[in-house]
Amino acid sequence: MEKLRKYIRKELQSLHEQKSYPVPLELMDVLKDELEMRPLKRYINNIKAVNSIPPSYKIFLHNGQDFDVIYLGDQMNNFKVRIADKEYDLLVMDDKNYAIDALNRLLTAPLPPNFGGDDDDGEESGGDFGGGSSSGGGSTTGMGGGLPSGDDDTAEEPEDDEPAETEPESDMI
Repeated sequence: MEKLRKYIRKELQSLHEQKSYPVPLELMDVLKDELEMRPLKRYINNIKAVNSIPPSYKIFLHNGQDFDVIYLGDQMNNFKVRIADKEYDLLVMDDKNYAIDALNRLLTAPLPPNFGGDDDDGEESGGDFGGGSSSGGGSTTGMGGGLPSGDDDTAEEPEDDEPAETEPESDMI
């Protein structure tokens, strides 16, 4: 029975681990230049590649909101942004301005209820705002990759009912 427990723990831990890949430069350019999100670490908590056609990325903001950036690929910087179920083509100037306005509304939206976890335990979060996600199937294109020493997740093991948390690394931003 103990072997089974160890095996299940090992499998759960491997499922919680996320590989980190560099963020594509085109996506960084769109976020910084087209959507005017400078510096990125002020706004973005995490970026996740979505398994879709056309290729897209889910951008997670620090306030718990998210939006999608879809790469259309037939022209330079041909991206579409999906914010609150509306799509904006960044090659069309009016759509680009509407996208920036919608992104501003998303950034200034009130925080969702229970944002940051439960404070009933008396534990302090230490400034970590989460970043783990249970949505979609894709690879995390982290805003970094972990600690420089290589000890990414050896400090604490997450509880069974909470997702693993990741912290963006500042050298990619």
